[in-house]
This record gives sequence, structure tokens and C-alpha cells, in this order.
Amino acid sequence: MTTIACIFGSRSVEHEVSVITAQQAMAALGPHHRAVPAYIAKDGRWYTGDALTDLGRFGDVQGLLADCTVVTPVIDPSRPGLSLLPVSAPRRGRFGRGSDDAVALEVDVAMPLVHGNLGEDGTLQGLLEMAGVPYTGSGVAASATAMDKRLAKTVLRAAGLPVLDDVCIDREQWRVDPGSVLERAESFAPYPLYVKPVTLGSSIGVARATDRTEMQVAIEVALTYDQRCIVEAAQEDIVEINCAVLGDDSGARASLLEQPTKRGLLSYNDKYRSKGGKPASAPSGMKSAQRLIPAPLDAELAARITQAALDSFAAVGAAGVARVDLMVDPATGSLIVNEINPIPGSLSFYLFEPAGISFTALLDELIEIAQRRHARRAASTAVFEHWMLGGGPKSSA
Repeated sequence: MTTIACIFGSRSVEHEVSVITAQQAMAALGPHHRAVPAYIAKDGRWYTGDALTDLGRFGDVQGLLADCTVVTPVIDPSRPGLSLLPVSAPRRGRFGRGSDDAVALEVDVAMPLVHGNLGEDGTLQGLLEMAGVPYTGSGVAASATAMDKRLAKTVLRAAGLPVLDDVCIDREQWRVDPGSVLERAESFAPYPLYVKPVTLGSSIGVARATDRTEMQVAIEVALTYDQRCIVEAAQEDIVEINCAVLGDDSGARASLLEQPTKRGLLSYNDKYRSKGGKPASAPSGMKSAQRLIPAPLDAELAARITQAALDSFAAVGAAGVARVDLMVDPATGSLIVNEINPIPGSLSFYLFEPAGISFTALLDELIEIAQRRHARRAASTAVFEHWMLGGGPKSSA
């Protein structure tokens, strides 16, 4: 049986979305895998314990964490892999009650299920690389590239894919001279304009501005979440089309296309909360959003969109499952790649299910890809045995 550390939460504005994704994934793992929850609280502490598999317990986080064990990820150079070591004598949960049970929990494969900062952006992937443990999803560079909207556009543009131009605003520039920043944004394109934090997802901090007053507010809000934001021209009479891609550089395949039924900006509530304003349940998650699957598009346009998604996935060097969001004008057939989500909400399982790939099968393939990619990395030379400074071990006479 393979022990899978499902890492979720973290110091991210998308914390709650990550909790839902993790609950779905842990419930869907097949019987040949053992799910171990590794929850990163909003203060950055790591916890594990069986109680973390119950979404209902997150309604009282303090009570939940009192029934869990504080752990720290440990990198042991003498034994590649990731260990979760109790910080102090464990309480109730996976490690038992007594200090004699305070042994490290060894992880075979890590499954990052964090959305947003400090998890989806390459930072957590860097820790897992240092630990030498197989992990699902994209690597450090691909994750960082995909999460940075400006950097992703540079890579996609170089690959010949259509993206929007933008104006980038830095927080310090805005603080020093907001007037000139506004003039630069307004000279870029006429209103309406969209303001977006550079490295966030889930529509957090994204706003549509129709005049200077709304633009000022939108920039202020975006720059509370990120050090940089971008301003883009609004695209009228378009529909959003999303396509997930599964695989790596050995080969990848696309999901069915989805079209959200709401036109315009999809807010955080549109994506993750039910009609009554309550959080979506774990079994549904992103699947509960109003959408058409497959998207009602003609075959030729659908094929072009699918190819653009595959090309975007390859351009950033993504792996595992990623979702590519596009803006499409069905009347003209034009399309624009909007962004790439390296760890999409619900892992986009709902886009593969209608094509006959269950969530359990999707997770199995993600784990297989992780192990294959890890074996490839391990085959590369990382350290020279030659000590240029002469500080190596002494040879026996």
C-alpha cells in the first residue's frame, strides 16, 4: 500500500478552496493507497490526524486542531523521502496519546492540494524536491510560471499562443505616484478595464472598472493581496471555456470542454458557493458551479481550443493535471489563453468523469506520473564526488 500525504490549506487566500479539494481527493483515493492528511493551518503550522478527513469539523477549526497532532516536515539526507515528525508529545489522532508513539510518519508520495500562494506557486514543490519524494502535479519552474500571470504570458506568447497585452502595476509605484499609474493604465485601453493580482487565482482580488474611481478601488484591493497587479482591456461578447489537461512531457490528453453559464467575471462565490450563499460541499466542490459540459461549440472551434490547451500545458512544462482557461468569441472563432491553473479546484475531476475517467482513476494516474517523473529526476547526477577544495573524506592507505 502506498502512503499518500495529501497536503492542503496553507497561508493562502484560497485556503478554504484547498480544504474542499483535499476532502474530495482523500475520499476518492483507491483502497491500494493510504491517505494521510497533512494540513497547513493559516498560521503556517502543519497538522495531521484522522479528524482532518471530516469536512464538517472545519466549522470549528480550534476544536478540530485540538484533536490533531502538530508535525513538521523533515528532510533526512541519509534517507530520501519526506517524514512528518510530531513537534511535541502527540494528542489524539494518528500518532496516539503517549510520547512513546511519537515516531515519524514516512510518506511515499506527496500530493500538493494547496491553491494559491505557498503551495501552488512552486514553493511547496521546492520543499518536496529537497526531500527527494515523488509528488503529483507540476514541478517548481512550471508551477511558478503558471501562477505568475505576466511570466505565463511571456512563455505562452513565445510559444505562439494568443494572450492579452497588459499594464503591470507595482505596489511601490502605486504608493509613490498613483496619479501617473492611473494615467498609464487609462492610456493603455479605454474603459472598461479588468484589474487582477499577478499571482492569485479563484477570482480573488479581480475587479472590473468602468471609470477612474472604480479603477482606484480595484487597484487598491488587488495590491492588498499581491505586490503586483495587471490591467487588461475587457473582452466583450466572449465566453469562458475551460479545458483540463492530464499527463506530462511523455504525453498528455485533454478533458472535455466546459462553459460556465454565467457571462462576465466569475466571482469567488460563483465558483465555490452554492445558490444559497453557503459553501459548496466536498463531494461537489467546483462541480457544483453552473456549467455546460461539453461546451456547445462547433467541432472545428472545439478542436482548436483543445489544441491550444495542450500547447499551453506543454509550453510551461506542466505535469499531472492543470486547467487552461480561455476566452472565446464563438461568432468570429477567435480565442485567447487567459491563464493556467497548475492545481485546479477539485483537480478538475468533473471534466474527466463524463469521458469515463473516474476521480479514483485520475488520482491513480497522477500518482503514476509522479513516480515516473521522480525516477527520471533521480537518474540525473546531482553531486560531483570530486572535491575541488580538498575537503572530501580521506582515502585509506
